[in-house]
Amino acid sequence: MNQNNAIGLLLGAIVGGVATYYAIKHQDEIIDKIHDLEDNIHFDRHELIDSAKEKLDQLTNTLQSTLQRYTHSGDNMTEKSNEVLEAIMEELNRLRDEVQALKA
Repeated sequence: MNQNNAIGLLLGAIVGGVATYYAIKHQDEIIDKIHDLEDNIHFDRHELIDSAKEKLDQLTNTLQSTLQRYTHSGDNMTEKSNEVLEAIMEELNRLRDEVQALKA
């Protein structure tokens, strides 16, 4: 059993050494490829944030209208479900306020 562990340790050290040697030897090529990838991938941070805000606004509006429909529908809802719905509404309003603050 110890011989298998020693062989595994030796093999791991060899693979790690080869990988380190390759990385050091080809460091400039690797860095150039990383820079090429960065240049080719253009993420407009503001566009992503605005898109996320719009989607969150749509979600909160949909949820809020659905919850209002259920709270005002006159169905026999228990007090507990009304409390849960009110808590959800408060959370949605808080999220909407946070989104508005992010837009500013």
